[in-house]
Amino acid sequence: MSRSKTFRQRGVALITAMFVVALATIAAVAMFEGSNVAVRRASNMVESEAALWYAFGVESWTKGILKQDAKNNDIDSLGDIWARPVDFLPIDNGSLRGRVEDLQGRFNLNNLATTDPNQLKIYLLQFQLLLDAIGGEDAAKATGIGAAIRDWVDADSERLDLNGAEDNEYQGLDPPYRAANRPMQSVSELLQVRGVTKGLYAALKPYVAALPTVGTRINVNTAPPQVLAALSKTVDRSALAKFVESRIGSPAKTAQEVLNGGANSFLGADNNLKPETQIDVRSRYFGLTAEVFIGSGRVALYSVYIRPEGGSDPVVIAHATDAD
Repeated sequence: MSRSKTFRQRGVALITAMFVVALATIAAVAMFEGSNVAVRRASNMVESEAALWYAFGVESWTKGILKQDAKNNDIDSLGDIWARPVDFLPIDNGSLRGRVEDLQGRFNLNNLATTDPNQLKIYLLQFQLLLDAIGGEDAAKATGIGAAIRDWVDADSERLDLNGAEDNEYQGLDPPYRAANRPMQSVSELLQVRGVTKGLYAALKPYVAALPTVGTRINVNTAPPQVLAALSKTVDRSALAKFVESRIGSPAKTAQEVLNGGANSFLGADNNLKPETQIDVRSRYFGLTAEVFIGSGRVALYSVYIRPEGGSDPVVIAHATDAD
């Protein structure tokens, strides 16, 4: 065998050997990376599961807080123990934070499902005044949205007026859908109502709720100024600002205190809106937002409670989660 032929064979063998080693190295790296991914995935699942259990623990703990508060107080206000947010609480390998809000400090969108025509007029006017109080370009362009919401939550398929919207308006969209014709389950349903833009939804979200009871009243001790300003066309803005500033330490003991002539008066008489029939100082519905951070992950829990009359245990009537 010639020397040149021998060199060629050795060269081929060397290249083949290098190729086999390269393949083995690639396979080993792939297996190692796959193992790391599997380990990390398992770790993430464990962390997410732990975070979710912590969140449900906060949900259960909040029930006790709401029950104890009902025993201790005849009214609900921003000075109560449930109203104190937890901004940072260390836990194993992470932290959590949470806050409880009085959902009766917001305008209940499902009030627009009332079958009482006189009450409907009040709620439609309240909603429009709320838009005026919120201000901004999106709210200013939202004239007539109350009628569209009414048609979304009522039981019939008849438009309230020219601003309303039923199946015919929604079936012409891409993709088409129908009006719910039932009370809203979540405020996020607003995004499906004709005329509600993302900007308007963002502007309204802090001031509205979707509560299962039609006819809920506004708690004057917890409602934002914008919601309180929508209770009457004869609001004393200066007196309202003074009440909002002082109510944490000195909440209204009765709803009558904020009416014309009361100790914390800022609502004047209004024969159309009848604010005396729309206000309270006691609440039944509350919302929890709990966020748990473990490792590099985050789990959030959003729960809605009803606190029955008579001292019964608060009940979670809805909750949802999301995770990052």
